[in-house]
Amino acid sequence: MRTQLARVVAGVAGALALAACTATGPAETARSANPHYPQQALGEMPNVLFIAIDDLRPDIGVYGNPVVNTPNIDAFAESALLFENAFVSQAVCGPSRAALMTGLRPDTTGITTLQQPVSETVPDAVTMSQTFLNAGYESIGIGKIYHHRDDDMEGWTDRPDDAIYEWRQSRRRAGIPNLSNERFSDIEEMPDTMNVRDAQERLQRLGGTDDPFFMMVGIHHPHLPFNSTDEEWEALEGANVPAPINPDGQAGAPPWALVSYEIWNYDDTPEGLPMPDAQRDELRRAYLASVSYADRLVGELLAELEASGRADDTIVVIWSDHGFKIGDHANYAKHSTADIDIRIPLLIRVPGMATAGERSDALVESVDLYPTLAELAGLSTPNNLEGLSFVPLLADPALDWKEAAFAQYGRYIRDSRSGNGRGTGYTVRTQRYRYTAWVMDDSGELVAQELYDLDSDPDESTNVAGESAYANDLAHLERLRTSGWQSVRAGVALP
Repeated sequence: MRTQLARVVAGVAGALALAACTATGPAETARSANPHYPQQALGEMPNVLFIAIDDLRPDIGVYGNPVVNTPNIDAFAESALLFENAFVSQAVCGPSRAALMTGLRPDTTGITTLQQPVSETVPDAVTMSQTFLNAGYESIGIGKIYHHRDDDMEGWTDRPDDAIYEWRQSRRRAGIPNLSNERFSDIEEMPDTMNVRDAQERLQRLGGTDDPFFMMVGIHHPHLPFNSTDEEWEALEGANVPAPINPDGQAGAPPWALVSYEIWNYDDTPEGLPMPDAQRDELRRAYLASVSYADRLVGELLAELEASGRADDTIVVIWSDHGFKIGDHANYAKHSTADIDIRIPLLIRVPGMATAGERSDALVESVDLYPTLAELAGLSTPNNLEGLSFVPLLADPALDWKEAAFAQYGRYIRDSRSGNGRGTGYTVRTQRYRYTAWVMDDSGELVAQELYDLDSDPDESTNVAGESAYANDLAHLERLRTSGWQSVRAGVALP
């Protein structure tokens, strides 16, 4: 019997096939007419394994990094659909994860800082984990899911302690310096490893049942500190680690567009910029080593899923909450609307999908994952979700999709005309452009614009918003911004 997930994807594939047959020739069945029809049946309630990796920009081999060692995610990509253009709603942990889990954008929830838990700020929101829990799934959250450890506790049947909190406290009590990067000889001493061992134990238990599960596993690294084992660090010995992009900064960007924050929280980093080149280069190597450590854990999780016997009924997602700058644009940390901060790796595997190993250039957003996973599982969702299910892209990755993705970041703005105050950079990201309008929060006044032509300037080195050659495109992007995400939800662009 065709299963729920197979019916959903096959229905999309069938619709695409029917349209193609109508245009080109006699109708055939969806299965024979469309090569993307999933050949493998899943259970009526497919499982979900969602791996959330903190601060991971697309520094992965399969995304083109020439030196990083990520064999497990690279291998996973061969059985998944990889999204080249996936974006978060805001490049900082709390708001980004809140948008993922609620399916609502920061301006809707009001969650734009780290101090706003979902349960307190939008207590009536039905989160993604709650939707699966309410449908009869065992809902398991391990490691970092939200920024706050105790957020949305009602969304889980099983939420074990996150090992990183006790690990940090024990080091503090022992007087161990708080360093920006360290190496460990024993992988079992590291808190991310402890969390993954918890997840592996649960997968082993679930392997002996037919119970449907929704499991999220949050891996803290490569978030600062950029820790790894000796093995990952030594593997990069002598490697030509790529230099930062635009190490002297972005030409023409407003002075508040980029800032450096959390790097100064560590005992071994100097105060102020510029950071010495040798220390910057050590951090860049340490970041890639930490990425490799996270990849190693991903591989162990996926191997455990296979060993459990549940892989054939399990959707797997690999996602990051935002990117990170390490000397790029002459800054450190995330906290901006630059592409390096809002663009993330995103891979999804649906067993039986014939698009395995393919890539999609379609613009997708973190808020799209909630409706996508719910649709694949055949679950009803709240009617106020602000993402767009990309199930059709699983059938045809080349579909004409959204014109734009949307992001934002708040900042204190010093403007000689409007005065000083809080403002927000609202970003419209299309295939060609990253446009950010800086708007005063109290008056709505537009005080600055950034426009980067990614076709000619993929590193966003020069703001061309003031150039006459881009006037028409700038006006169109501003119309998209003021119309909002609703204007491109169905893939219909403004005139």
